[in-house]
Amino acid sequence: MPDANPEVSLAPDAATRWKDALASWAIPDRILAQARDDPWALPVALFETKQPDISPSHRRALEPLAAGATVLDVGAGRCAMSLPLRPPAQRIVAVDSTAAMLENSPADVTILGRWPDVAPQAGRASVVVCGHVLYNVADLMPFLSALNDAAERRVVVEITRSHPRNRALERELWRHFWNLERPQGPTLEDAVAVMHQVGIEPNVERWESQQRGGFHSLDELVSWMRRTVCLDPGREGEVRTIVLQYATERDGQWRLSPEPRALATLWWDVPSPTR
Repeated sequence: MPDANPEVSLAPDAATRWKDALASWAIPDRILAQARDDPWALPVALFETKQPDISPSHRRALEPLAAGATVLDVGAGRCAMSLPLRPPAQRIVAVDSTAAMLENSPADVTILGRWPDVAPQAGRASVVVCGHVLYNVADLMPFLSALNDAAERRVVVEITRSHPRNRALERELWRHFWNLERPQGPTLEDAVAVMHQVGIEPNVERWESQQRGGFHSLDELVSWMRRTVCLDPGREGEVRTIVLQYATERDGQWRLSPEPRALATLWWDVPSPTR
């Protein structure tokens, strides 16, 4: 008997919806062709922080950690997710696809490469942490599966509740210079849907925090925003005018917005193997 509602079976699954939503962020070729620099490159300054405050993500990672344990930090940057876990953790293994992020890393072991390609090198750890990486991963299912497989006790993932480029400042810059409306998804809910598809049932904790990293000067922030929207250096004066409407200075650092970031911690325990 034919399906009475064929549209249901044709609907994309959660992983496909996630991938399509990320693809919608692609910069149009006509604009990208004018870029002198990589508009997606993230400055190391955003990750240069002092010892991070203990966040809900850190607390969830600390709960199952025993003295002397190993923590695996995927997409580690400057190890903001893992440093507060030592002690009780004794060993931090940091994975990152950007060499500059691993230079002078505080981790005990550094692995340059993309996850899950380098998962065999990283091995397993008591707790696996992954902060602010998911929105860079189009093929999310194998990424999540590899996180799960690498953990002996728990996985802790931290993300913003909406796409990290979905900022008022960036949206205004794209409108002003290119008359371009940027997408808004995917979101936290979309990430959770993919986890369900993998067979992971995460606990979800929503919270807010000020941006951790920042720029030592307004010029650095303006230059990054100019590169982000594919403009040449001669347009920095125009960019600065808009940046000043949104950015704020606090404790000697310039940040993208005075508003706190809406964040979420996703965590789950990994069942012990049956003997």
